[in-house]
Amino acid sequence: MSLVNDLPPLQWLVAFQRVAEHLSFTRAAAELNVTQPAMSHKIRQLEAHLGVKLFLRAGRGIALSREGEIFLSAVEDGLVRIAGASTMLSQPMPHVTIRTDAEFASFWLLPIIAQFNARHPRIVTSIVSDQGGTVPDPSSPDLDITFGDGNWPGATSHRLFYEEVFPVCSPSYLEGRGRIGSLEALARQTLLGWHTSRWDFMDWGEWFERRGARHIDSASRLIFDNYHVAMQAAVNGQGIALAWRYCLGDLLEKKLLVRPVPDTVITPRGQFLIEPQTPEIPQVLQWLMQWIIDKSRDTLDEQQRMLDRH
Repeated sequence: MSLVNDLPPLQWLVAFQRVAEHLSFTRAAAELNVTQPAMSHKIRQLEAHLGVKLFLRAGRGIALSREGEIFLSAVEDGLVRIAGASTMLSQPMPHVTIRTDAEFASFWLLPIIAQFNARHPRIVTSIVSDQGGTVPDPSSPDLDITFGDGNWPGATSHRLFYEEVFPVCSPSYLEGRGRIGSLEALARQTLLGWHTSRWDFMDWGEWFERRGARHIDSASRLIFDNYHVAMQAAVNGQGIALAWRYCLGDLLEKKLLVRPVPDTVITPRGQFLIEPQTPEIPQVLQWLMQWIIDKSRDTLDEQQRMLDRH
């Protein structure tokens, strides 16, 4: 039997919900502007359709039966969902904007937003990205996701990730070079570095120092100011690059890149979600914020455990 055949008429369900709310046929009838006999008839029709008694006599009044209580919960949930969908469909499509850096947007955020949009197809999402990081603006109604230490005056921030940086290269780069067994051997490779304009990117000197190898004097052979171009150079086999865990997408899973050494650097810096400091955050933006926070949680918990071990 199809769902349509199983489903009682909506007017019966509304009548049942109002009678259950008031525990009175008379008051429910007055609210819905029908006669009391008409209201009683709707309930009898619904009970016949379901094959159960929904109300019991209780002195001079009525009470819900056990079956009535179970059915009421389902009816109210369904009516709330229908009313919510009707309200959303009758209003203009809500629009939310996320400001973040281009690297984070393309490698991590886009797949997450695709999943969010699949659940909320009427919400229009704009992603505004900029190379070099985003300066958070707590007064903006937009959602900022930016790199830093989490301390911005007047801002409420939620950590999404710690900064986790490690070397990557293509499998073809390692062919014929043998195993890179030490940081000293790594420093002698073709290293892909960053232009000084990229203040937000950890360079090789800082990475080696944070790994406790202060004596290593590393020199980059190729310099980039664009993360995407540097990753493509690494995929092409042109050298070893420093990569951020949350800005790698599926390059490791697809084995387009590999880790030539197991060493990793984790710092207190990272990606933070900044709440808009508006008087009231729109519901759709709250949904989006929670979605992004939930999607980052597993990786963040793993990173926290790594930090706790050190």
